[in-house]
Amino acid sequence: MYIRYLMKNMNNYIRLIFSAFILLFASSMSAQDADFVYEDRVYDELIRSVQIYINNQPALVPIIGLNSGFRSFTLRFDEMSDDANEFFYRVVHCDRNWKASDLEEIEYIEGFNGEEIQNYQFSTNTYVDYVNFSLTLPNEDIQFRISGNYILIVYDDEVMTNPVITRRFMIDEEQVQLFTDLQRVNDVTKSNSHQQLDVKVDLGEMRIGDPMNELSLSIVQNNRWDNMINNSPPKFISRNRVNFDNTGILAIAAGKEFRQFDIRSLQYTTAYVSEIDLHDQGTNVLLHTEKPRAYRVYRDEVDFDGRYIVQNFDFQPSSNNVNSQSNESNFNADYADVSFALKMNQNLDEVYVVGAFTDWKLEEVYKMQYNNKHNGYHVTVPMKQGVYNYLFATKGADGKPYYDELEGDSEETVNFYTTILYYRDFIQQYDRIIDTQQVIAIGKY
Repeated sequence: MYIRYLMKNMNNYIRLIFSAFILLFASSMSAQDADFVYEDRVYDELIRSVQIYINNQPALVPIIGLNSGFRSFTLRFDEMSDDANEFFYRVVHCDRNWKASDLEEIEYIEGFNGEEIQNYQFSTNTYVDYVNFSLTLPNEDIQFRISGNYILIVYDDEVMTNPVITRRFMIDEEQVQLFTDLQRVNDVTKSNSHQQLDVKVDLGEMRIGDPMNELSLSIVQNNRWDNMINNSPPKFISRNRVNFDNTGILAIAAGKEFRQFDIRSLQYTTAYVSEIDLHDQGTNVLLHTEKPRAYRVYRDEVDFDGRYIVQNFDFQPSSNNVNSQSNESNFNADYADVSFALKMNQNLDEVYVVGAFTDWKLEEVYKMQYNNKHNGYHVTVPMKQGVYNYLFATKGADGKPYYDELEGDSEETVNFYTTILYYRDFIQQYDRIIDTQQVIAIGKY
């Protein structure tokens, strides 16, 4: 196993007035916080294909350095409409548990919350009408003063009372150095199903008064927040080297390689696509019929570690530039009605299709219905042209997705891990991110 490593013055005056207005109604803003959760979620059924990524690279986790001016976040989403509505946004600093921190806005951003998202493009040459919106952070309106967890909230009204999107992202100080490796799972009952990480930190020249109480580690697998390891404390310290627990706390269910399909072209079928039907009202895509694999032998297969990428192969790009072609796909990729099928006896009450496109949640539109004629579960949903990874899940008693019955786990699975090191001292009283590392665990220990 190995790891791969404004009229300027007038605009300013207006902004100051607006900021004063916001302060006067701070209690109202606090009340509206109850209308959303501090996690990746979509609240409006007309909003689809939401992604946040770095420098036009959807495969990367949304983390940038505090002082890395050459890197930025991009948020993209579609509103299923033929008219461009107004959307506004704000960012909120969070603690390591993804709750709003006690800081005032002026302490963590330079600029103004509540600006309108002004970049949008109407869909072109598509059966399905939509408007693609994009927002880049940081920008001329907002820059970040400190590191840590942040939540981006998008509203469909200027007074910001109706949230439609929330998305997590992180700012990293890159003050120390993390080292992440895979080791043998301590618990023999999990040796074939879990992967255990060994994490060490080289503090270098950074002085931390009480590392055992002021440092904590979080681990995110495949950019999913539903199964993250959170707030793991250090195990012991040797000089300027901090070692995190290696007794099983950092073990995580490995899952299996993701199921996938490719609809970048709607002119021909590809792997896992059985049939494409083009008609006057749009396109129907029938995927291959899948089967449960919880008890099947592990199969190595290249995937996108749970992500999806929007891309259209059916158009003539206006430029040979790869980034330009990718950008054009955001507004000329069409939506198709994609049919999923899972062949099995009807012994499960609730089965769902789950992936990054559902924010790893059980969404009602992706709930499958049993079809006696075809002896299996089926669902048809609109999805944008691109490459998709997904899983089948059942609904647990706690309402969360469970994969044991339909997917299973194997220690051989290739997974993408993000380790996040938090530091909270007694003076500044907020959770800083002083380093992150993103690694790919390949093969078993």
